[in-house]
Amino acid sequence: MRPHHLSIAFLISFLLTVFFLQYWQLPQYPQQLWILVGLLGFFGILGLLLQEGHRTGSLIAAGTFGLAIAFTTVARTTHVPSPHTIDWYATGKHGTVIGTIAREPDTRPLVTKYTIAAQIVNNIPVQGLVLINDYAQFPEYKYGEEITVTGKLERPDKIENFEYDKYLSRYGIYSVMYRGHVQEKNEEVRSDECWGSGECTQEKIISYVKIGTPTSSKELPRFFAIKSFLYSLKSRFEEQINRIFPEPHASLLAGLLTGSRRGIPEHLLDDFNATGLTHIIAISGYNITIILAIISGSLFFLPLRRRFIPATIAIVLFTILVGAEASVVRAAIMGILGLLALHTGRQKESRLLILWTLFFMLAYNPKYLWYDAGFQLSFLAILGLIELSPILAPYLKHVPHTFAINESLQMTLASQWFAIPWIAYLFGRISLISPLANILVALPVPLAMLFGFIGVTVSFLSFPLGQIISYIAWFFLEFVIQIAVYLSRVPFASLDIPGVNSASVIAYYVFLVLWITTHTQTLSFPKPSPSKLPSLSGM
Repeated sequence: MRPHHLSIAFLISFLLTVFFLQYWQLPQYPQQLWILVGLLGFFGILGLLLQEGHRTGSLIAAGTFGLAIAFTTVARTTHVPSPHTIDWYATGKHGTVIGTIAREPDTRPLVTKYTIAAQIVNNIPVQGLVLINDYAQFPEYKYGEEITVTGKLERPDKIENFEYDKYLSRYGIYSVMYRGHVQEKNEEVRSDECWGSGECTQEKIISYVKIGTPTSSKELPRFFAIKSFLYSLKSRFEEQINRIFPEPHASLLAGLLTGSRRGIPEHLLDDFNATGLTHIIAISGYNITIILAIISGSLFFLPLRRRFIPATIAIVLFTILVGAEASVVRAAIMGILGLLALHTGRQKESRLLILWTLFFMLAYNPKYLWYDAGFQLSFLAILGLIELSPILAPYLKHVPHTFAINESLQMTLASQWFAIPWIAYLFGRISLISPLANILVALPVPLAMLFGFIGVTVSFLSFPLGQIISYIAWFFLEFVIQIAVYLSRVPFASLDIPGVNSASVIAYYVFLVLWITTHTQTLSFPKPSPSKLPSLSGM
C-alpha cells in the first residue's frame, strides 16, 4: 500500500464529510468519541502498514481517520450562544457595547463598517465580534482603538435570497448593529443615547463607559500594534494613490494593488460584473499570479525554480502591504499553490498538493467551504488549471504566444470551465464575453500594477518623478476601464440564468470529469516552458 493511496482516502473522506456536515451542524457532536475513533483509525493505519495484504483494511482505516477529524473539526468550530458571548444579548433591544476595533474599518461612500471585539455589553463582560454600521462617518476610528457603541443589537437575518447570517458567520460574526452611534471609550453617554427606552440611568452607563482612556498604540497588545502598523501603511499608500490619480483610475489601481473597492462607481462595478472582470479588483489568485509573473519575468536570467523563491518572498511582502487579511492570505496561498502545482510537472503530486492545502484550510475553518464563494471559486479555478490546461494546449497551438496571448487564453478557459457552472448556481448570472475580456486585459493589468506601484512608491521620494511614471499606469488603467465599458454594452455580454439547481451542476461536473478522464489517458502532464509563466486569469 503506497502512502499516496492512503493520503487520497484520508483526504477524500475528510472533505466529503465536512461538505455534508454543513447540513447537520451540531455542537453536541461527542468530540471525545470522535477523537478516540480518529486515534483508532490512525493506529490502525500504522498497524496495517506493517503487514502486507491489507490494502482494503488500510484504506478503511485512513477513511475512518478522515471522518473522525472532520467531525471533530466541525464540532470545534460550531458556534453556541451563551451568556458569555455577545450574540446572547442580540435580542433587538437597544444597548451599549464597549470593545476594540478588531479589523480594518470598511469605509464606503455612505457608511463605515466596524468589526469590534466586544468586552462589555450593558455592564456585562462578554466576548465575540459585532459588526457595526456607522453612518456618521466622523470622526473616523482606526484599527485597535477602543470604542463605545450604542444602538439596537440584533442577529443578522437573510436579505432576500442572500444568507447574510451565514456569510458573516465565516468571519465569526453573529451579531450586528445596523445603525450604531460610535464614540471613544472615555466619552460620556447621554441618557437619551442609552437603551432608547429609559431602562437604564446615566450614572449606571457612565460607571462602565468611563473605564480607562483610549488605548494608545503603545498600550495595544503586540498583535494589535503590528496589524495597526500594517493598516496605517496600507492607508498611507492609498492616500498617495488618490493624490496622483483621478477617479475612477485611483480606485481601480487601489483595487488592483490593495483590494480596496471603496471609490469605484457603481456603474463601473456593473460593467466589470457583466464582463467577468470583477476578480481583478479584489485580491485573488489572479493578482497574486500577476505579481509572480512580474517578479519571475524580471529574473529571466535565472532558472525557473530559482525564480520561484524571490517571487514567493514578493508575495509575502505584498500580503503584508495590503494588511494580511485572512482572505488575502488565502489568495496568496492558493496563487502560489497553483503555480507550484504546475511546476511539479506531475499531475498526481499536483492533485495531492491541492488536497492537502485544502485540508489544512478547512481544518482551520470549514465555513470557507460552506459559505465563502471566493474560496470555492479559487479552488475550482486551480483545479481547472491543473486538469484542463494540458488538454486544451494542443487545441490552442495555433494561437500566437506573443504577449502571452496563448497562455492567457489557455488558463482563462481552463479555470472558467470549472468555475462557470458554480458562478451560475451562486449568482444566477454568467458572463459570455468574459474570455475575450480577460484576454484583452491580460497585458494591461500587470503593466498598470507594475507602473502604478513603482510610480506611487517613487512619489514618496520625488512627487514629480512619481507622477511621470504614473502617467504610464494611467494609460493602461484607462484601457482596462474602456474595455469593461464597451464590452458590457455588447448584446448578450452577460446572461441571466435564474433557478439553476444543484442537480444540473452535479451533472455538468460529472460530465466534465468523464471528459477529462477520457482525454488524460492519451496525454501526459507537460512541464511549463521556463520562459513562460502561466496566468491565473480566471481566479
